[in-house]
Amino acid sequence: MNSTLSSEDLDNDIRIQQVQQTAPDAVQFYITEEHFNNDPYDIIQQKVAAFQPIQSKDDTRCDQASKDGGKKFEDKKQIKCMRSVGTYVIQQIGRKILSGDMNLTKISFPIKAMIAKSALEKNLQSTIFFPLYINRAVQTVDYMEQLKLVITATIATFHINLSFHKPLNPILGETVEGYLSDGTKLYAEQISHHPPVSQFYGVGKDNQYKYFGNYWYEASAGLNSITLKNKGKRTIVFNGGQRIDYNFAYELYSGTIMGSMKVETLGVSTYQTNKGLTATLKFGKVKRKATDYFEGTINMGQQELCKIYGTYMGYIEFDGVRYWDHRHMQPHQVTIKPPFLPSDAQLRGDYINLSALDIDRAQIEKENLENLQRHDAKLRTKFKEIRRKKEEKKKQHDHD
Repeated sequence: MNSTLSSEDLDNDIRIQQVQQTAPDAVQFYITEEHFNNDPYDIIQQKVAAFQPIQSKDDTRCDQASKDGGKKFEDKKQIKCMRSVGTYVIQQIGRKILSGDMNLTKISFPIKAMIAKSALEKNLQSTIFFPLYINRAVQTVDYMEQLKLVITATIATFHINLSFHKPLNPILGETVEGYLSDGTKLYAEQISHHPPVSQFYGVGKDNQYKYFGNYWYEASAGLNSITLKNKGKRTIVFNGGQRIDYNFAYELYSGTIMGSMKVETLGVSTYQTNKGLTATLKFGKVKRKATDYFEGTINMGQQELCKIYGTYMGYIEFDGVRYWDHRHMQPHQVTIKPPFLPSDAQLRGDYINLSALDIDRAQIEKENLENLQRHDAKLRTKFKEIRRKKEEKKKQHDHD
């Protein structure tokens, strides 16, 4: 497992092409996964059985680590494209604030700075280190070891999945289905319009574990930054009986208008098990270190059992033992299955046209979907009001 993603590969392994002929201002992002692991189940199990902590002790961070912390974003074409829509977005934010509406998740984002990928697909990318770490966790009966491996599988994804690339917002009822080469099946569905809530579910081969939860975002804007808070939760349940519930820290996107662009994970993330174990990780508070460093502990009640330390841009250690190092551990490919249901994200008109680089048509399709969602939302509101009045009338009739 000695493979390193270069600085060009790390940012979701995205290849960029500026389309000068049909859309001069648009940047189209291509997702390729040639640097992701796609080993078959038998090979994965051999690697899982041979897993050993990494011997490296140096303080390493990957090439895309920002000097002050977080993941830097330096591609000039992408930055120019995203900032070209900045004025438009700021105007929308201003209108919302003046109207008293502080929910920035309702802002429509121009499609020319988006990627041909649904946010549901991006959500499933959180499992890219499951084939190694979660399969290893399945094989142990040590509850604290399982917890360490779940934490590792979570944190190891940050340096890849943190990105300025904006996926398409899922519409209500939209679905995605995928899988990992170890036999894990993955599903996602958009279950709420506002607030926008995405539900996901995964099951390991032979039902050895289940992974489920939801993503629920709230966004707020500063003068040169955007803060994204994921209020959802995730749960993993092993067939040996341990259940681990964990939440999300928040993400800070800075340099949105001027200066250096970067994204950071900050705040606190907590892991709680049904076996009495609790792990707390604090991001961005390590003295004399960049903000991507974190520290924490695993506790049983008030008793500290283990110290956690590392940087999501480089490595993670438990009591000085290194479980993940960006130079040695390769992420696994999440394969999105071809559309099966009519609700599949890949059948959206904006998704199809954005993939084909028809930016103008993609924008029209995106606006059509948004208008349809607004219309449906009004119908739901109208129905609830009619039902409420009927119930009130019935109560009054029964009372009389």
